[in-house]
Amino acid sequence: MSNRRSMLAGLLGLGGLGAVAKAASEHGDAVYASGLALFFAQRDTVINFNGNTGVGNQLGTVEGTITGTSITNFQFIPTSQTTIKFDNRCVVSDLDGDSIIFDVNGTGTFLVPPPSDPSNPLGNLISLGGPLRATYTAIVTTGKYAFIQGRKFPAKMMAVNAVNNSSGVLGQVYVEVYSDSVGVLASMIRSGSIQR
Repeated sequence: MSNRRSMLAGLLGLGGLGAVAKAASEHGDAVYASGLALFFAQRDTVINFNGNTGVGNQLGTVEGTITGTSITNFQFIPTSQTTIKFDNRCVVSDLDGDSIIFDVNGTGTFLVPPPSDPSNPLGNLISLGGPLRATYTAIVTTGKYAFIQGRKFPAKMMAVNAVNNSSGVLGQVYVEVYSDSVGVLASMIRSGSIQR
């Protein structure tokens, strides 16, 4: 069975899949345009945040073409009273133990004022948060993700902190990372898993 899989992977490579993957990896800049599909979704919990420095940590899971865990170190740097920029690092590790470290650069806007319900006797829900846009650049890859090294992927995020947060759980971050070649990426990742 393993030989059949290796042979199939070899035939796919001869059939041009390797060339398509190489061409896709040479398309370095991530852009928002038609043809993008969801590569993976990231769901994280903010576990540490220093409001004075903007430094924090979040961890969670990813689902999609990659399924596994995520850990992000971040720093929000104010650019105005309602906007930020950031240069984060995020490691995504899958169920086989293969990983990608992404350089995550972007900008964001805070919801000011955050939405509120004046009739709510418990008060506001969101203390701080808003939409963010970023580029995920694969800077370190292991195992079957070696071919992704250097690739850039556009991402949209929503980050919020609750008014009544607790120590250890400060907020949530939801991320969607996109690619214009999800089918090729999925085939290459599956091929790498099969060859193990």
